Amino acid sequence: MDRQQRHNLKHDKFVDEIGVLSSKARDNQRMLLILGGSLLALALIVYGFFFYRNNRERKAQEALATAIETFDAPVGEATPEQKATQVGPRFKTEAEKTAAADKLFKEVQSKFSGTDASDVADLYMARMAAARGDVKTARPLLENFVKAQKDHMLAGAARFSLYQMRIDSGEAARVAVELNAGLAKPGPALPGDSLLGLVASAY
Repeated sequence: MDRQQRHNLKHDKFVDEIGVLSSKARDNQRMLLILGGSLLALALIVYGFFFYRNNRERKAQEALATAIETFDAPVGEATPEQKATQVGPRFKTEAEKTAAADKLFKEVQSKFSGTDASDVADLYMARMAAARGDVKTARPLLENFVKAQKDHMLAGAARFSLYQMRIDSGEAARVAVELNAGLAKPGPALPGDSLLGLVASAY
């Protein structure tokens, strides 16, 4: 084999190797593009999910604020001084105010279920139900709030109301046992004086 043939063979081998490497690079490039596109799509989905959830929670909190403002609204004819400074709604009767607040809290529950605002709406609905003596409606709402919002700043008040409701419903003996067990724990669910007051009420 002369020098020219050897040169041609080496040249052909070199060309083949370059072709193989080029083909691998194209395959890897396609794979990288697909992988990059998939990661970008996933990032957009995650961002969209969090944006949707945050936007929904914001709207829910706004609706809840309107409902609470209605719940706390004054009742009766306003004096000239009150008219001059009043910003929110005002109602002629307590029944009219309660009906308006009830409607708004139910809208928060139906439109924004699963949000923190919806859980707080449950608490207000329970309070209104308890005020009219409807324990059957109030109790599950309180239980759901305590279960869903253990660390919420209103959880203690909900627990207290639930214990008091159970005492008034004839479960005093069972509640007393639970409360005494709670007092023995290092981190009770309610402040000590609240627990003692409930224990006294139970007995």
